[in-house]
Amino acid sequence: MKISNSLKHFLFLICALSIQTAFAQFGKANKVELPDTYDFDYIYKLKMTHKKGAITFDYYLSENESYFGFNSAEMNKGSEDSNIFMVLDSDLEISAMFMEMMGKNVVQKTKLKASDLTSDEDMSNYSFTEIDSKTINGYECEGYVTENDNMKITFYITDDVTVSFNKAFGANVKNMPKGFDTSIMEKYAENGLMMEMIYVDKKKSKNNMTMECIGLEKTDFSIDTTKYGSMLGAFGG
Repeated sequence: MKISNSLKHFLFLICALSIQTAFAQFGKANKVELPDTYDFDYIYKLKMTHKKGAITFDYYLSENESYFGFNSAEMNKGSEDSNIFMVLDSDLEISAMFMEMMGKNVVQKTKLKASDLTSDEDMSNYSFTEIDSKTINGYECEGYVTENDNMKITFYITDDVTVSFNKAFGANVKNMPKGFDTSIMEKYAENGLMMEMIYVDKKKSKNNMTMECIGLEKTDFSIDTTKYGSMLGAFGG
């Protein structure tokens, strides 16, 4: 099943929560030197609802940097003595998982391929239509629908913000759907966030889902990377 680039990006983030994947790549990014701090300006709260329930992710965004962080209650569920926070840094092409485990601060770095953050998917068989705008969480949003024979995605984007995932992902304008105006990508390249998305699988309704921004809050949260050691160093490997 082909999905849009926007949905693919969010699903990639969700998949990145898999600790097993990170450990499978252990050692491949050990020599990458992290900045002393990762500083964030906003928390973007995204709620994903599907047939099996709902989950909320907190994304930490920077106004000027090409990285973002995220965590979720699900990441730390069932563990009272551990805390996990992840950063995806597109400049360094790594993900960094910061963990507090048994009183120790450790970081696990994983190398990302450039193809993980971009997509050359051919979307020429999708149609693209602009729909009526609406206000979500106090933000005026423009609406769009993209669909083909298999799926339909309705989404709303606002540019009344100072942050965007495009700073980390980039804006790919190749192979866009029929009727797509590339100036839209330019408009939202610097400042733009999805406020709502409704995904409908025309073949399998069990795959239907919605994503909605339930909050966008200022923050001065920062990760001091100098306080985190390697997994092997922390546990005497």
